[in-house]
Amino acid sequence: MSLRSPRFLVAVLWLAVMGSALAAVSVSHDCRRRYARLAELERTEHHLQVEWGRYLLERSTWASPGRIEKQAREKFGLRAPALDEIVRMRP
Repeated sequence: MSLRSPRFLVAVLWLAVMGSALAAVSVSHDCRRRYARLAELERTEHHLQVEWGRYLLERSTWASPGRIEKQAREKFGLRAPALDEIVRMRP
């Protein structure tokens, strides 16, 4: 069989077509797999952003000046000094 025979050419072309078809299937599968992973990561990102927002809200609630003052009075018996109790120091 010579390199120029029609059968050899058909066989080579058939192998090339099959190879490109398998490559297209492989690339398509990889693309779908990566897109599914991207969607999963985007869902995770959204969940984390919601959780971060809740955390910031909770932190601002716990750190509010009114709450801190109330805790200082109730837990530790602290109070703001009266005007006559304030001593001013000069350098």
